Amino acid sequence: MFKYKALTVLAGVTAATPAFAEEVDIWVRTSTAPILEAMAESYNASHEDQISIVPVVAEQMVPKLGAALAGGAAPSAVAMDLIYMPTFAAAGMLEDMTDFIDSLPYSDALSPSHVRLATYEGKKYGVPLTPDASVIVYNTDLLDAAGVDPSALESLESLAEAAVSISELDDETYGFMFVGNSGSWMAYDFLPHIWAGGDDILSEDGRSQTVDTPSMRATLQLYNDMWEAGAIHPTTRSGNGNSAVEAFASGQVGILMSGSYIVNLMTANYPDVNFGIAPIPGPTGGTATFAGGDDVVMIEGISDEKRALVEDFIEYYMQPEQQVTITELAGMPSRTDLAEEAYADFDERNLIAYDMLQSGFTPYTYANDALFISLTGPWLELLETAIFDGDVDGAIEMAEGRFEQILERTNP
Repeated sequence: MFKYKALTVLAGVTAATPAFAEEVDIWVRTSTAPILEAMAESYNASHEDQISIVPVVAEQMVPKLGAALAGGAAPSAVAMDLIYMPTFAAAGMLEDMTDFIDSLPYSDALSPSHVRLATYEGKKYGVPLTPDASVIVYNTDLLDAAGVDPSALESLESLAEAAVSISELDDETYGFMFVGNSGSWMAYDFLPHIWAGGDDILSEDGRSQTVDTPSMRATLQLYNDMWEAGAIHPTTRSGNGNSAVEAFASGQVGILMSGSYIVNLMTANYPDVNFGIAPIPGPTGGTATFAGGDDVVMIEGISDEKRALVEDFIEYYMQPEQQVTITELAGMPSRTDLAEEAYADFDERNLIAYDMLQSGFTPYTYANDALFISLTGPWLELLETAIFDGDVDGAIEMAEGRFEQILERTNP
């Protein structure tokens, strides 16, 4: 229990004022809010000190938080998309949580990629809340109809052949789909192909580009081959995540690039669809995943009382009982040592993504939005030019130059 107690001494008589419960506001993007609200509700019911959850639209989180920090009105803590951790840590906006994190008895069981993104110059600034991992989801009925064995998804080369076979079933069926006009979706689902091939798009410290690799060239060419063959759903180029799920659930798509959340979403909303989950392959084999999700961070300068409350709340939601609830709501626990407890009553297909998370990747970058998210940024231009226009060489040459310009401007 963390209370603020004020003692006054007056005329030789000591008198204690009433104790006041502490309260902490935690900002969270709306997609994660239901999970953190559930944790806060159960925590508040058994504690005098209180956690208040403030949902923020995901696209507005970074500019709103930046404005709040500049105006001296920032919250005490934030459940932050881990991709932004290096930027805020390098700017000196986050509280050092190294001693607290290292003291946790399960510190070795925290998602490695979440810890890596939360680390800047040897200090740790965040604790995992809601991990997720990118995966492939496939329609088993369509694969059966096309004579495709799920083992064909073990390399992108054989996956592309399977996609063409599925698309030949009839004019309304397509073999492959992804969210092609979203930089964040394509980082989440496309980059694992590159990592699985043993390459990367950025150096390990995020300060230089490594766009032109054999894996990048092969992956772009295979995607273009599927597009030219008519094996990719036509709304891939302009649709969003919801339309992609709807197309898959309606039986129009055989193989969809997706994330670990898809198991719970499909079983809850489309129970009649028969589907399987597979890791994302490299061009000729290997597997990798994008480790996404949120870290809980504290804003630099937080008071000792509020800091103690945030740490107590983190330890609360890290306990096995709360980890089961997080798995039920999000599909994956925050800790990697609780598979038996977390998945005892849930769909075992979740375990495929769970196993991948432990070796997941996430780009370490100080320029995520400029590189990967912006609609006019080099990432989307690279994919659009190579996949849909068929100019792989020109797309890579352009991306190398634009990546370098942005990195020179944004590296701390």
